[in-house]
Amino acid sequence: MHQLISVDQALATILEGTATLAARHLPLEEAAGRRLLEPLVARESHPYFASSAMDGYALGSLDRVTRLVGAVAAGETADFTLQPGLSCRIFTGAPVPAGTVAVVPQEETEVLAEQLTCTAPMEAGQHVRPAGEHFSEGDALLPSGRLLTPGDIGLAALLGYSVLKCTPRARVALVATGDELVELDQPLGPAQVRNSNVYAMQAQAQACGAEAWRLPITPDQPEALRAALEKAWDSADAIVTCGGASVGERDYVQSVLRDLGAELHLWKVAMRPGKPLGFGLLRGKPFVALPGNPVSCYVTFELFVRPMLDKLQGGPGQGLDCMQVRLAETIHKKPGLRFFVRCRLSSEGARLAGSQASHLFRSVAESDGLLELPEEIQSLPEGAMARMLLWPWVSASKLRG
Repeated sequence: MHQLISVDQALATILEGTATLAARHLPLEEAAGRRLLEPLVARESHPYFASSAMDGYALGSLDRVTRLVGAVAAGETADFTLQPGLSCRIFTGAPVPAGTVAVVPQEETEVLAEQLTCTAPMEAGQHVRPAGEHFSEGDALLPSGRLLTPGDIGLAALLGYSVLKCTPRARVALVATGDELVELDQPLGPAQVRNSNVYAMQAQAQACGAEAWRLPITPDQPEALRAALEKAWDSADAIVTCGGASVGERDYVQSVLRDLGAELHLWKVAMRPGKPLGFGLLRGKPFVALPGNPVSCYVTFELFVRPMLDKLQGGPGQGLDCMQVRLAETIHKKPGLRFFVRCRLSSEGARLAGSQASHLFRSVAESDGLLELPEEIQSLPEGAMARMLLWPWVSASKLRG
């Protein structure tokens, strides 16, 4: 019989039991959102050559009047040197010829035959982009461990990287169990509910950068559950189940996992919602067994599966962002369990987002995150400060109230 453990112990156990996936060399177009596993080093200086920042004229000296001797467009190189007293037509991005001391914009010049007259003051080096201005060959531009952004991908492309060494997307198999479940496009029977949890879980996993897929509904039969878990193990890096994780006579997840030889590291956490939660390894691959109530499933995914997927994909085990908020109302709870209550933010502070019953999912969609209420307290008064875990979609403007 597994002992009831704290939320902190549960998270530590999950992260300790989760190994990061082996690195792969991914095509650049697949690397956004992946964790970089080696520094991104400049293979050459950038710009690779000194170039013009303007459409205008390159000058071989700062003389007001010079003689035009040629032209250079982007993608071309000059086969001449600008001696003092000479100039040439040049376009934005074109390499400046040897001997160039400045570039003057075309609107600050007058041209008559082969004579260029500058009509504004000039300075040495103006409008010339020097070679290596951006970075030099050998510079480390992105550190190992960075979660790659679209801007990082653009930088890697600028450096000529077509592949990057990264952790791949975790492949997550989602298994929903329950005789009461029916698919979304099927009519509801008198004792049925829609198979909604796995759709939320799939979206949550994808928001964590993972690749997730739903297995068909698994009835409350040990043989069916065993077959589903075997199929999930064959193609996934991690397995997440929902339903059947409690201790009822028809809750088979724990017993079937044991029969399959799984190592069960925890089963039951001192929290609400989400007390019946399990974690372990099935032949080396992590699994998390989530409760079947919709809110409990969603909350425990964010609190435990999100950090697990981050660790699996090369991160430190990052969970939801958090902040301290002021309560806009008094909140009561039972002592002994850590509570996570859905709340919304306003200029007045944080208040409950509707009923906190674990089967009423609307409060998740209408909330901004979870207030974390410690085990020992029974109530927090209006005006008290509390820790709030923020849903990833909460905008900065919402946080400013």
